[in-house]
Amino acid sequence: MSISIGKISIVQTIMILMLSNGLMTHVIINPMLLDASGRDSWISVVVSFFIFIPWFVLLVMFMRKSGQQKLLPWLISRTNPIIAWILIIPICIQLYLIGGTTVFHTTTWTFTNFLPSTPKLVLVVVLVLVCFYCAKAGITSIAIGSGILLPFVVLLGIFVSITNTPQKDYARLTPMLEHGWGPVFNGLVYIGGGVTELLIIVVLQHHLKSKIRMWQLLLIGAILTFISLGPIIGAITEFGPVEASKQYQSPYEQWRLLRLGEYIEHVDFLSVFQWLAGATIRISLVQYLLADLLPFKNQVTRTRFLLLIATSYILLSLLPISQNDFYLWAYELYVPATLCISVLLSLFLLYISIFTKPTKEGST
Repeated sequence: MSISIGKISIVQTIMILMLSNGLMTHVIINPMLLDASGRDSWISVVVSFFIFIPWFVLLVMFMRKSGQQKLLPWLISRTNPIIAWILIIPICIQLYLIGGTTVFHTTTWTFTNFLPSTPKLVLVVVLVLVCFYCAKAGITSIAIGSGILLPFVVLLGIFVSITNTPQKDYARLTPMLEHGWGPVFNGLVYIGGGVTELLIIVVLQHHLKSKIRMWQLLLIGAILTFISLGPIIGAITEFGPVEASKQYQSPYEQWRLLRLGEYIEHVDFLSVFQWLAGATIRISLVQYLLADLLPFKNQVTRTRFLLLIATSYILLSLLPISQNDFYLWAYELYVPATLCISVLLSLFLLYISIFTKPTKEGST
């Protein structure tokens, strides 16, 4: 299948985003949000949906103004190649880092918790090769894979949430706003860094079968808010805000609490399926979008580019970086920068769509 063809429906788009962005909002930013907001983390999540409604409106306005055309040719037709590349390069860097950080995060987590005796290189190579194959297969294959994986991921999430109910004490959610609104606003930076990854939909827009509507994007935002809210409330009610904020992967720790009757426990291996489902779709999607966004002339060149990305991910994941250093980098730099850059890019794109007209070359 050619990497540049393939149309997907809005429902398929939502499923892809639930898995890819869901890993970010459900897992990756979870410890950062708890670290920044503590007991009021769940309030940050709820408030974020309403705070980012104007941003959702902005995205829909841009997609309508651009006619959901392929981004790079549209930018060149509205501005010039230099300005177009100035805007495209940060998007490419962001897509690349989404994949790279996910590979590192996933293999480190798997190595630490489940396969400490397995060479890390083996874990990285297997994950990256699977994602390379999915990206090479195209957006339709990624959408079909998401449709198969998502129901099981959702059912497992519901399962762990309901089964752990006896462990939850909702009194731990209070007192609310004990330290004012400051912690809530601190948390908005991290939940915002996850939400604004939805800028991906602008790169994906020319693959949608129909024009996206406002309610559909708001639905995606509401779903991602709910996905983030569940493990945050679960962490606070099961462990308390102090202990939860010390955990590197609170959603995984919630799986370790799960117990069925007197004889069945240690079912946390099921969390591996959830994590790998999200990670595979997430890494495959950004690899595909990188190859699709850039102006490659044939399939062979695209495939070589995908191999180059995959190789770089393998090499980056083998760098001697500790979990703590990676966390501090993401907490202090990566996630806040993602929020700022995504919002700024959105504003620039909307400005171009409103105040510029197609050049003669772009209109012919």
